[in-house]
Amino acid sequence: MESLWQGTAERREFAALDGDKKCDVLIIGGGLAGLLCARALTDAGAQYVLIESGRICSGTTKNTTAKITLQHGLIYDKLIRKYGVNFARGYLEANKEALSAYKRLCVKVECDYKECEAAVYTVRDMRRIERELVAYDRLAYFADFVGELPIPVDILGG
Repeated sequence: MESLWQGTAERREFAALDGDKKCDVLIIGGGLAGLLCARALTDAGAQYVLIESGRICSGTTKNTTAKITLQHGLIYDKLIRKYGVNFARGYLEANKEALSAYKRLCVKVECDYKECEAAVYTVRDMRRIERELVAYDRLAYFADFVGELPIPVDILGG
């Protein structure tokens, strides 16, 4: 299946790097992370060069949903058990700050940014959801339990 981005985005061609270039920062990779770094460096007035071995946004980025979330699967219980509450809280706070930075960027850049509810769920082991809810509580992060989602997926809970 062709990704939405590959099928609809206007993709510009860029010439290959010709000769040596001097810069303050070298960005290796022209995916979303590399482009965001380039944007931040542009805003900061830094001299940079972004290099990509293939086409800009043609690797992992082309197959993403462009979803920005604080939930990366059922991760917070795992982080607390492995590294402790303070580490998990730091991970959550770093992701909150990243989300805020995206929101600020989307004010300056024409895009289709839209806030939506997010959900993590299980189809096999309800204990994982229960542990994740306890983890959210320990991190003072609000979460609701749901028994179904507004998408056609049979879940035990989310």
